[in-house]
Amino acid sequence: MPISTVDRVSRLKEDEAMNLTKDVFNKIENKLGSVPNLFRTLGHKPDTLRATWELMESVMKDDLLPRKLKKLVALRVSILNQADYCIDKHYQSLQQIGYSTDVLERVKVGEYEYLTEIEARVLRFIDKCLDQNYQLQEPDFTELHFTEEELLELVTVIQLFAGLNSFTRILNIELD
Repeated sequence: MPISTVDRVSRLKEDEAMNLTKDVFNKIENKLGSVPNLFRTLGHKPDTLRATWELMESVMKDDLLPRKLKKLVALRVSILNQADYCIDKHYQSLQQIGYSTDVLERVKVGEYEYLTEIEARVLRFIDKCLDQNYQLQEPDFTELHFTEEELLELVTVIQLFAGLNSFTRILNIELD
């Protein structure tokens, strides 16, 4: 199949999904209401699709850090990585759970005064983490006021979405 000028890898349609891919697509659709293009693209590699979906489900569940905060982290990571597909998805998701357009537009430019104290602290930490010219110091971690387990959870969210940002940018995955 020739590669389009928009997508570097085609997206599987529902009727093209077989076996494991179909099972994972069904899980995704049951949870999200549809299968986003990211997962349709991953559908060509069923084991990777399943692993990615299971990792996302595990990382993004309410745990020590609330899912709402994790979604905000995903948006800021995507903004810093200039991953348009992911920015769009997380922006929409945050609007659905009550964040205003004004607040989200401010997050896009690194202004956090309308967020809660913990949200602002976490996003400032992310800004430092993803700034290649900044060397994290012990006070950066101390300012978070996180336990070791909370820090691991936060870094896992950052890692997950930094990877998905690269995936969507490299393959030029089209917005749904």
